[in-house]
Amino acid sequence: MALIDIGSTKQLFVDAYLIESLQNARRVLNPAEKAENNPVIRPDRPWEGNYLAPCNAFYDVREQTFKLWYSSATYKAYRKPSGELDYGPHDDDSQQHPGVVCLAVSRDGIQWEKPDLGLVEFQGSKRNNILPEESFLPYFFQDLHEQHPAKRYKGLVRKGTYGGKGMQFDLFFSPDAFHWTPYERNPVIETTGLGRWGPTVFHGWDSLRKVYYAHMENCAHRHCPLKKRLIGRAESPDMLRWSEPETIILPDAGDPPDLEFYYMASLIYEGLYVGLLCDFRTNRAAHHVEIAFSRDGAHYERGHREEAFVPRGPRGSFDASSLYPLDPIVHGGRILTYYLGVNWRSIETLFELGEKALGAVGLAVTPLDGFVSVEGGRLNPGELVTRSFGFTGRRLEVNAQPQLSDDGKQRCDLRVEILSGNHEPIPGFSVQEADPVTDASPAAVISWKGKCDLGELAGRTIRLRFLIKNARLCSFRFVD
Repeated sequence: MALIDIGSTKQLFVDAYLIESLQNARRVLNPAEKAENNPVIRPDRPWEGNYLAPCNAFYDVREQTFKLWYSSATYKAYRKPSGELDYGPHDDDSQQHPGVVCLAVSRDGIQWEKPDLGLVEFQGSKRNNILPEESFLPYFFQDLHEQHPAKRYKGLVRKGTYGGKGMQFDLFFSPDAFHWTPYERNPVIETTGLGRWGPTVFHGWDSLRKVYYAHMENCAHRHCPLKKRLIGRAESPDMLRWSEPETIILPDAGDPPDLEFYYMASLIYEGLYVGLLCDFRTNRAAHHVEIAFSRDGAHYERGHREEAFVPRGPRGSFDASSLYPLDPIVHGGRILTYYLGVNWRSIETLFELGEKALGAVGLAVTPLDGFVSVEGGRLNPGELVTRSFGFTGRRLEVNAQPQLSDDGKQRCDLRVEILSGNHEPIPGFSVQEADPVTDASPAAVISWKGKCDLGELAGRTIRLRFLIKNARLCSFRFVD
């Protein structure tokens, strides 16, 4: 029996867990691609001011519709009589209903509509997408693990303030994310005396560890010995009993001294934890999104910390200063990351921008498995050899994407050789017999002289040797 048994689980190359060697090849980060129509939701209604912050987004399977909740406000900078600058959300002629929460819907996740909900009156009319205050909770998620129809959505309301003095969270249930019922024994989280819980994101059910989980700023908003924003994790078997938060990510010697982590969005994907860290450079007053990966939810590899997974936009764009991501959504062969994009972070920039100050909802898209890939050579093939493993299945599928060759055309040449545990090519599956993959495919079937059935190798310990030319290899898996 192999020491590593991958079964039929898809294998990504976000870390070196299954990589034995690389020659003329390297792992590369693939930044998410921003939508052409960004920002996908912008303030354009009288009640929306100049700042739209996405609160929650998910795909409603029953209605086959994307839904996104966002809050609105107007931010302006002004000078006090003393000459100092100050700012904040303001109630003025352009926003007579400050702090409202609204709903947007979409069929494809890219083109969004603001439906007339008919629920809240604004300037004498209910033709708007404003939600009643009692129908929105700041922390809620769609619980696909829940079997009870009245508890398909779970939300929490924070009481108290950050800063080390303690706060509480009350739990609520809903069948539709609009009508909420409080848990009869609230609060479910009491932080008084712990002094560690800061701003928190409740992500829902962890299908790997079989618990509910949350990431928080585990320093009570910088009120801890390190005086920095850190990332912690807490878990619960039932949303009622929560563990004490444990710090899992903090700046280290490889980071700039002014780096802090505002919070971390999260996605459980193909047996991995994908973390989207909101990196905050305090000296630059700017944020960007860094990607990190973990196999246990506690130890994260930040192998691409110097590169932004969702980079800030160029000067003049709506997301030129800061980005704040939501938990990504996997749907329709894509991974969708919605985020708040802002063109200011400091009060000085807000004052300089004046009427051009903007906060809006952006979208960044990643192909399936496309976070990190192994890039081969353009003239000579690159080589990736895996560690030895056992598997389940009869066919090998790979997700490979072509690169542009020197003549500007997309060409791909990827071949796979199967080796025994001691690195000898297995007859019938050598590189000389391998049929090349020449076109982009998220699930290209590998064959050797037309043969793709691997049933005779079942139960054996093998290695894979990938020869990669003008291609990026994202993943592989064995299927029946």
